[in-house]
Amino acid sequence: MNTIKPSDWNMVGLLGAARGARGDRGELVGTEHLLVAMTAARGAVRQALADEGLTRTTAAAIVRERDGKDDAWRTVDHGDAAGVASTDVLGEDGEERVRLTGAAADAVTAAMEHAERAGAAKLGVEHLLRALLEEDNRAGEVLALCGTSPRAVRARLDGTPAPPPGGADDPLPTLLHPTREVLLGRAHYQRATFWRRWLLRRIAVNWASRPAWWVRMETYEQAHRLGARPTAPGTEHVLLAVLATYEVALRYPHLTAEDASRTGYEGGRRLAEAGLDHATVHAAVAGGHVALAADARPVAEYLDETERETREGGGDPGTGPLVERLLREPTRAGQLFDALGRR
Repeated sequence: MNTIKPSDWNMVGLLGAARGARGDRGELVGTEHLLVAMTAARGAVRQALADEGLTRTTAAAIVRERDGKDDAWRTVDHGDAAGVASTDVLGEDGEERVRLTGAAADAVTAAMEHAERAGAAKLGVEHLLRALLEEDNRAGEVLALCGTSPRAVRARLDGTPAPPPGGADDPLPTLLHPTREVLLGRAHYQRATFWRRWLLRRIAVNWASRPAWWVRMETYEQAHRLGARPTAPGTEHVLLAVLATYEVALRYPHLTAEDASRTGYEGGRRLAEAGLDHATVHAAVAGGHVALAADARPVAEYLDETERETREGGGDPGTGPLVERLLREPTRAGQLFDALGRR
């Protein structure tokens, strides 16, 4: 029988975080929940995962969408339907009310062996991550959905040099990196109040599943990056926000509630089909290449109408209605569309 090692302070907190990732359904804690918990742990593990695009926001979004739907997973993590008491594998560092799937319990046992071979006095989060990376489990599925692999994460842990963010291997244009950082939870919109920023970090909001709300927040950032007063953006900044969020969402389809080319991102798709992209519109606005008359009404009115639709409809209306209004009325966004779009 394997000796149960005591857990270090980071590992002790991990089990509670994994229980939180599981939600309130009282289900077993699986390898996917352990992985989500690791994205909030301090130290090298969180950094290695984040460097591979796996943040608390991305991991939680994937698991939240699939939890309780066994047919959404390729691998079966359960084993015995009753699961394994966490105290059976973690001793007094486990929790009586937390039960693990067979795969999760096996990973903890394997992590103990990793710690033993490393001569560690206590079980750490890195030992558990390395154990998870060795097996075919749901944690591995989450990594794959994020476009990475156990091998890549292991290389990060081992300190193997990797291309810097935004390097030659990064397919996303540099101008869109700030938008991506917000989506992945590695940065936050500064226009929000302190308490709202704290709440957004706390709940790990997935902006890609709320395209209209995302565009609202991104509009003010686009204005700020172009040197405009962030309190008074123009509809050209809304147009840029629609394109930025659409193009980033296309790179991260696992975070969208539906395919980014369909209903939720209809506005961005319409602009793209007309030949517009973020880089082209940004260059035109930044360089003053298109003479723009004033908007018919303040941007806030367009955004507020979208917010009302969200409240009344009980869900995010997507970007289609917003773009429709911008192009139907005399707006700076419409002028850019006419000047830059395919005729």
